[in-house]
Amino acid sequence: MATKAASSYDYIIVGGGTAGLTVAARLSNDPSTTVLVLEAGNDHSNDINVLSPGLYTIMYGDPEYDWNYKTVPQIHANGQEVAHPRGKQLGGSSAINFLFWTHASQQDIDNWGELGNANWSWETLEPYFIKSETYLAPSALVEEDLQTKYINPSIHGRNGPINNTFPDIYGPLDEAWPRTYEALGMSPKTDPRDGFALGGYTNLINMDLKSHTRSYAATAYWLPASKRPNLKVLTGALVEKILLEKDIQGQVTATGVRFSSGNKTIEAKAMKEVILSAGSVGSPQILELSGIGDPGLLNKYGIEVLVHNENVGDNLQDHNYVPIAYEVVPGITTLDNLTDPDFFNAAYEQYITNATGPLATTGASSGLLSCVQIGCSDLTPPPIQPNIPRGLEEQYALLSRYFHTEAVTQELTVAGGMSPQYVNDTTKLFTTSLSGNFFTLLGVLEHPFSRGSVHIQSADPTVYPSIDPRYLSHPFDLEVLSRIALHLQTIAQTPPLSTLLKGNGTIYQPGYHALNFSNVEKWIKESLQSEYHPAGTCAMLPRGKGGVVDDRFRVYGVKGLRVVDASVFPLMPRGNLQTLVYAVAERGAEFIMENGKYS
Repeated sequence: MATKAASSYDYIIVGGGTAGLTVAARLSNDPSTTVLVLEAGNDHSNDINVLSPGLYTIMYGDPEYDWNYKTVPQIHANGQEVAHPRGKQLGGSSAINFLFWTHASQQDIDNWGELGNANWSWETLEPYFIKSETYLAPSALVEEDLQTKYINPSIHGRNGPINNTFPDIYGPLDEAWPRTYEALGMSPKTDPRDGFALGGYTNLINMDLKSHTRSYAATAYWLPASKRPNLKVLTGALVEKILLEKDIQGQVTATGVRFSSGNKTIEAKAMKEVILSAGSVGSPQILELSGIGDPGLLNKYGIEVLVHNENVGDNLQDHNYVPIAYEVVPGITTLDNLTDPDFFNAAYEQYITNATGPLATTGASSGLLSCVQIGCSDLTPPPIQPNIPRGLEEQYALLSRYFHTEAVTQELTVAGGMSPQYVNDTTKLFTTSLSGNFFTLLGVLEHPFSRGSVHIQSADPTVYPSIDPRYLSHPFDLEVLSRIALHLQTIAQTPPLSTLLKGNGTIYQPGYHALNFSNVEKWIKESLQSEYHPAGTCAMLPRGKGGVVDDRFRVYGVKGLRVVDASVFPLMPRGNLQTLVYAVAERGAEFIMENGKYS
C-alpha cells in the first residue's frame, strides 16, 4: 500500500538531470508555483570526482554515480555488449560527461521542423542556446596557443547559468591539434556555434574558469534555486510509475507519481502537470511501466494498457565511434601518468590545494568534418527501401539530402590510451595496463542510419530495460565509419601532431594497428564504442510518423504529461548533446509556463 505524500505540487518533475533541473529552476522562479523533483541518485554537487574536469572517467561503472547500463549483444558488432554510462545523481549525465560544449547545425534543427514539428527551427531555438550559457573569454595567451580566434562572442550568452570557456591548462598535443587541421586546410572559417562552421578546432568546455570546476545542471541551475521554499528536491527517489486516471469518456490524465524512497512507497499528486525528464533510457521505461506503449509488450508483463502507442521506446539513435591509439614521443605527459599512484596523489593534492594541474583541465580537441573533408564524397546513401515506416522514410530522405554538406563525423581525442577490448566495462576502457604514454583519436559517426529501441523487460521498475541501438544494422553506417577511421590516420600522420607521435604517427598503442580498406571494417566491428549519446526514444513527431510527444512535448493521449529530455529528439544532431538538451529544456519550461495545465 502506497503512502500519500504530505503535500501536492503544481508540477512534479521525474528526473533531476540535465533537463529536469533546468525545467525545475525556471518553473520555481515563480514563487506561487510549487515544484517537486524526484531523483533516483544522490547529490554530489560538492564531490571532487564530479567537480574536477579531469576525473570524470573515475565515476564510470560506479553505482554511486552511474546507472551503468549495457546494451544487449550487438549482432553487427561482433556480439559485443556496449557499456552505456548515464549519470545517476543530481545533474544526471551533465555530472559525468566529457564537458564538451558543442552545437548542433542549423540544418539539424531545421530538420525537426521538416519532420512535422510546427515552429521548430534553428531560428526559434537559438535564443535558448544563448539563455543557458555564460561565455568566459580566454586570455590572449590561450587564444593564441589553442587558436581560438574563430570565436564570435556576440553570438554567445553572457548571463546564463552554465559557464563555458577554453581550458587554460594544456600541453603540446592540445596546441598541435588546431594547427594540424590548419595544415590540411580544415580550420573553421567561423564560430561553430553559428550552426554552419566545419573544421578542426579547440572546443569550448563547461567549466568555471576561476575555480576550475565543472559547471553543470546541479551547480548552475539547482544550487542557486535550492533555498526556494516552493522547490523541493528528493534524492534517492526511484519513480515506479506515473499515476494515470481514465474518465468515462476515455480521457487519460496524469495525476501524480508513485515512487520508492528507502523502504517506503509514496504517492505524490500533481495539480498541473507531470514532466518526465528521466533521459532516453528512463523516460520510455517509465511510460511503459505506467501503461503507455505497445499493448503486446505491456500485456506480456501484466501492465494495464491505458494509452496504445507502439512508438514508445523506438527510434533510438546514438553516436558511435571507432578509436585509434598511438604512442607519443618521450616527454609528453598524458592521462596514462595518472595510473602511477605517486603521480596521481600529487596531482590530486595540487588540485585540492590550488585548483591547478592535470585534474584541473580536460582535453578539448575537436573537429566537425564533412564528406569532402574526410574523403568520402564518392559515397551516396542507398535508395530508401519500400515499405519502411513513413516517419523513418522521411528521416532517411533528410539524412540523404544533406549527407554531402553536413558534418558526417566529429573527431575527438583522449589524451591517453584506451583499451577497446573492454567495450562493456568502462572501469577499464579509459586506461591501459601498458607502460608508456599514448594518445587516442576517436572518429564519431554523427548521423547514423541505424535505429534501435529501449523497452522494459519486466513490470519491476528496478529491472533495467533492454537497450538495443542495433549499431551497424544499416550497412551504410559501416561504410561511412570506415572512411572516418581511415581519415584519423591522416590526422595522426600530419604535422605538427605527427611530430609528437612516435614514428610520425605510424607506431600504434599495442593492440591497435594500421588500417586500410581491406581490414578497416573488421576493426570497426571489434572496437566500436558508444559516445554515450542516446536520443530519440520518445520522439517529438506526429503520432503517425513515430511520435510519442507533440511539438510542445505533450504525450499523445494523456493530459497533464510531458517529456522534456534528449529522448524527444526526432533526429540525431551533430556534436555532444548536452548543449542542445539545455536549450530544449529552456524552451520546454517556457511552454509549460505558457500553457498551464491542459492547453
